[in-house]
Amino acid sequence: MSRPELWIAAAAAAPLLSYSLGRFNRWAGLAAGAALFAFASFMLAGEIAAGAPYAALALWTCAALAHSLLLNGGADEAMDRSGLEKAQARAAQLASELSLIKTAATLNASGEKKSLAVYSAVKLLSETVEPQSAAKQVGKYLSDYFETDEAALYMAGSSSVEGGMELFAQGARGSALPGYAELLALAGGFPAQALAVSGLVLAPVSAGGGPLGLIALRGGTQGTDSAGRFAAEISFALKRVILFRQVEWLSLTDGLTGLWRRNALDEKIREELRRAASFKTTMGFMIADIDHFKHLNDTYGHQFGDAVLARVAQLLKDGVYETDFVGRYGGEEFGIVLPRADSAGVLRKAETIRARIEAEIFSQGLEKVRLTVSIGIAHFPRDGRAPEEIVGRADAALYAAKEGGRNRVVDAGDL
Repeated sequence: MSRPELWIAAAAAAPLLSYSLGRFNRWAGLAAGAALFAFASFMLAGEIAAGAPYAALALWTCAALAHSLLLNGGADEAMDRSGLEKAQARAAQLASELSLIKTAATLNASGEKKSLAVYSAVKLLSETVEPQSAAKQVGKYLSDYFETDEAALYMAGSSSVEGGMELFAQGARGSALPGYAELLALAGGFPAQALAVSGLVLAPVSAGGGPLGLIALRGGTQGTDSAGRFAAEISFALKRVILFRQVEWLSLTDGLTGLWRRNALDEKIREELRRAASFKTTMGFMIADIDHFKHLNDTYGHQFGDAVLARVAQLLKDGVYETDFVGRYGGEEFGIVLPRADSAGVLRKAETIRARIEAEIFSQGLEKVRLTVSIGIAHFPRDGRAPEEIVGRADAALYAAKEGGRNRVVDAGDL
């Protein structure tokens, strides 16, 4: 190859050099290609006079250089990825922030639900005048807060549960939890603070140093801290319920004897008559009156008379079933409602009570005092169907027992 042909080839190769170097940097590639073309043109200075052939080569080379510049412009942009990487990093950051916002929103929604549950429970317990009717709703609030249906709230202050607590409210599956006595056995006694034991969470409810209740739950997403917070939130509202029930209890019971008052006794008679009429069963009613009680008071004083009333009340309660209902009818009279009792059984029970009281010795100083009672009995439906009829027949039987010499039992059916 002659020297002119070599430089022509070099000039023609300038765009190729520009493109090749331009893959790394388009401007460096263009400069290198242009420099090679200029140098080749200089070396071909003697041939430029040839005219048209060189002009065509020059035009082609310039066009090829421009084309390589355009091609390498895209490559250069591809090589410069810093902007893209920044954009991708920002997008990842935004996605992370969005995830955190979603998580926070979920937690806020959950926290709002729990706050609403505890607020509603406190409000309901603080305002209710019928605690038993509110118990079901309180059980729902327990489930909402702890996110489990196996939740229960036990409450103190019931006269029917000595030394313990009774179930007040529970979730839909609260009955699947162990009973109160078993819970205490698992915890080794009434817990001083919230604890987890045998898959259960137990949280005491207390105020002023005294135990008011116990929360028990299984499952859900809450631990001892959450249970302790809930217990603390409802403590004073629960104390109000307990005090309300105590006042209600005192209004229905006789402070001296601990028996039901007359209004509660009358309501029980009406209730058992309705039940007996609905289920086609029987009901017995007896009135017991202490014989010569006024003379007893006048002789030994009212303090001794009060002691006699309290002891007779206890003997009456001991002489009947737990399902029977004993109340103070007035003064030295006591009424006893005996659901589903037959006449022969009530008569035997009344004779047993009369004999037990007759055998009882009451002490007044060094003196031993004995007393007796007279008892009148009536039955539903034999002696009437309305409360007034049953009470009236029992009262008539009592009057007959008094007139017959006292210390005896008279059945209205024998009158």
